[in-house]
Amino acid sequence: MRKLNLENYEVTFRDAQGELQTAPYAFKDAIINLMFHPDLKLSSVELLKTNILAEKIINNEEIMLEEAEYNKIKNAVDSFHGFTKNEVELVKRVTECPKIDVKEK
Repeated sequence: MRKLNLENYEVTFRDAQGELQTAPYAFKDAIINLMFHPDLKLSSVELLKTNILAEKIINNEEIMLEEAEYNKIKNAVDSFHGFTKNEVELVKRVTECPKIDVKEK
């Protein structure tokens, strides 16, 4: 299992007047958008499986992922081109997502 932090994080950017601003980065929305990106060319079955995972992401601030679920998210991140500095934390969280030993009670 893997444990993924889904909380928003702060990003810094310059507004239209060149002033430095900070704002929350919508982590969940970004991950879900990556998972449904057209470049992934999801089949109908893959689309429905991805939607199940997206629903789990929407409803949590932290999520335990089966390895197959983690691989689906990691593949989406690995397949995307065009990240900016604002996505450094997103990519780190996914690529460095810690493995968690789960023991049966």
